[in-house]
This record gives sequence, structure tokens and C-alpha cells, in this order.
Amino acid sequence: MRKILTIISVFSVISLLPVNANAFEKSDFSLTAGLAGNSAVYGASAKETNRNASNTIKSTKRASGVFAESHQSGFIELNFGDYVSLGYEHTPDSITTPQNKRTDMENNNTTVSVNFNNLNTAYLKFSLPGIDGVYLKAGIVSTDLDVKESMASGSTYSNASTDGTLFGVGYNHSLGDSPISIRIEGSYMELDDVTSSNGVSASGASVANSGRNQIDASNLEGLNAKVALTFTLGK
Repeated sequence: MRKILTIISVFSVISLLPVNANAFEKSDFSLTAGLAGNSAVYGASAKETNRNASNTIKSTKRASGVFAESHQSGFIELNFGDYVSLGYEHTPDSITTPQNKRTDMENNNTTVSVNFNNLNTAYLKFSLPGIDGVYLKAGIVSTDLDVKESMASGSTYSNASTDGTLFGVGYNHSLGDSPISIRIEGSYMELDDVTSSNGVSASGASVANSGRNQIDASNLEGLNAKVALTFTLGK
């Protein structure tokens, strides 16, 4: 709910911008589809807590890092007149973090990496009146986290899902009178905190399962640069 209220607040401010009196009187709609190439820098902080068979914390590790990744995406937008669009974007590629390696107190190696799958964004786009081609964008993001790990105990971390918000600004350039346009966009994404464990409960630790391991990730955010080719029908 907080994310929805944030998006509404942003577009409430945008709605106060001066717009031609006839801008929203058009009854025609159009549909835009696009393919995009994205280059992004992502960052996060994480804490790994490892407990032994007696449920006592044996080690805690904190780490922060950034990584760069490129991916493809596709989107579709329903346009209301010349200024407002409702869109949905899907990323079919997995966004993969670098592999993190840790050696525990028993000299066993643990490696962990994360795939961000099914990154989807539902958004509103508002073209600024009086500034040809420039638009603002705000949306709600969802993604699935597939945790890839190799632990000496043989246990695995649970997968998780998280949501977030996205804010961006871009420029759309039409190629003459054709329905084809080129779009350049920059955006900032912030995701909610995520917790994942190896499935051992606090009271279920044993010698066989080596105790509970838990990862708490926070400050998940990213800066994305997008170049897209779009095609509009009905305009």
C-alpha cells in the first residue's frame, strides 16, 4: 500500500503541471510496444548468520557490494491521448549476482549467488507538456529471487520474492511521421528487504542439519539505462 500511495503522490504533483485545456478531451487511444536493451548497476547489503547444532550463533558475516549487468526487456503501453500512458514491462533474462564464497569455522566452503527472475514493472508514464519528447515514469516492481548455493551440510537457502518502486525520466524521439520511435531512459529502482534461510527452525537444530543459516538482505537498489525501439498503433 505504501508503494501505491507513493506513486499516486508523484502523479498528483505531476497533474498540477500546466497542460493544454484540450489535452485530455481526446477519446482516441493508442497502443505502444517496445523492445529494450538495459545496462544497470545494482547494489545491496547482506548479513549471514550461522548457528550450530546447539542453536548458538557461531559466525556472523556482513558484506556490501555492487555489480553491473545487462539484460533485454519488452513492454507494452496503453496511451490515453498524448500525455498519459499505462504500461507493463517484463524482463525474460535472469539478472545474476557475482558468486560470494565463505569458509566457515570447520574450514568448509560455502558459495552463494542470486538470480533475479521475472522482473516485472507496472507503471504510469506522463509526457511533459511543452517539452517535446520528455517524460516521467513511476511504477511498482516485483521479482523472484532464486538463491544458488553450495553448502557442506547439503542444505539449501529458500527462494523468495520481493517488491519495490521505480522512478525514471526519459526522452522519446519519433522517426518522422512513422509509428516508430527511439526511446532513451534512466531510472532508479528500490526493492524491499529480503530474508532467506536454509529451512532449519530455531528449535530444530541438530548435528545432522548443522543448525540454522539465515541471510538478511537490505538496501537492494539499482540504476538502469535503457535504449528502446517502439512501435505505436492507432496514433
